[in-house]
Amino acid sequence: MTQYSHPKYGTVLRTPDSAFANLPDYPFAPNYMEVDGLRLHYVDEGTADKGTIFLMHGQPSWSYLYRHMIPQFVAAGYRVIAPDLIGFGKSDKPAEAKIYSYQAHVNWISRFVEKLGVTGADAFFQDWGGMIGLRVMEQHPTWIRRMAVANTALSDIKGPMAFALPNILRLMRLFAGKPKISDLAFKQNYGNWAGYFKHASKIEIGKVMQILTTKTLTTAERAAYDAPFPDSRYHVATRVMPQIVATQLKEAQGAWTHLRQSQVPTLVLFSDKDPFLAGQGIDAQFKALPGAADQPHAEIRNASHFLQEDAGADLSRRVLHWLAAGAERRAA
Repeated sequence: MTQYSHPKYGTVLRTPDSAFANLPDYPFAPNYMEVDGLRLHYVDEGTADKGTIFLMHGQPSWSYLYRHMIPQFVAAGYRVIAPDLIGFGKSDKPAEAKIYSYQAHVNWISRFVEKLGVTGADAFFQDWGGMIGLRVMEQHPTWIRRMAVANTALSDIKGPMAFALPNILRLMRLFAGKPKISDLAFKQNYGNWAGYFKHASKIEIGKVMQILTTKTLTTAERAAYDAPFPDSRYHVATRVMPQIVATQLKEAQGAWTHLRQSQVPTLVLFSDKDPFLAGQGIDAQFKALPGAADQPHAEIRNASHFLQEDAGADLSRRVLHWLAAGAERRAA
C-alpha cells in the first residue's frame, strides 16, 4: 500500500502501479495531473484532428469501462480524454468518507478541465459522469460543444419533493438492511445498491459490474474492475457515492437552468435493460432540452446500466456518425 499525508485531506491512498499490470485491452499510457494536491489519472490518446472527446465514468467503475470505445474514437481522428474520478481507478483515494461530497467531485473535475485547457470539446456522460460533468459545464460554458448522455441523471426536483427525497432514499436504505452481493444480483434497486456499498465487509466491484451488464465479463475483466481497490481501505469513495445522490439539489437545479438556456447539441442514448433508469422518464428530460431537438436519439437494445460493456461498438458508431453529421451541417 502507498499512502501519504495531505494537508487538506489527511491520509490519501494510492493504488500501486503493479495492481494495473497486464490489464486486458487497456494498453493506454497513464497521464497524471495534480488537482488540489491530489494526483488525478486520465487517459489521453489520439490527436485532435477532428476534435476532442471526454469520456466520463461513474460509480463504481473507472476509465477501464471505455477501453473498447477509446480506440474507435482515436481511429476516427479524435483526441480522447478519459479521467478517473478521485477515489477511483488510478487516481488518488482520500481515506476519510467526509472528503467525498458531491461538490468535491465537481470541484476536482472543474479544476481538471481548467488546467487541461481544452474548450469546444465533445463529451460522453454516463452515471455519475453525467451528474458531475453536467454541473461542470455550467461552470465552464465553453468546455463542451456537443454531448451524448447515456444512463445518467441530474436531479430536477424542487418544492416539497426536494425536502422529501433525501428521507425517502434514507428509508429505502434502512429497509434494505445489509444486502449481500446475492441480494443485489436478485434485485437491483436503490436500497440494495446503496445498502450493499454501505455495509458490505468486502466490496466486489467485478461482480457488481457483471450484475449490471448483459454480456459475460471474463475473469480477467472482472479482476480489472477490482484492480484499483487492493483492500477495503481503498473503497471509501465507492461506499459514499450511493449515499449522496440526493444532495445538492439546488445546485443541480442551477445546472438544469443552464442546460435549458443553452443550445448544446445533445444525443440521448439510454439502454433498455438498465434496472435503475429504464422507463423512468429521465431520458425524456434530456430529450426536451433545446439542443436535443431533431437529434438521432436511440434506445440501446439488450444493454444494462453499464452499456459501454454491452454495446461499446454500437455506441461508438452512433456517436461518430452523429458528430460527423454535425460537422457536415456546419461546413454546409
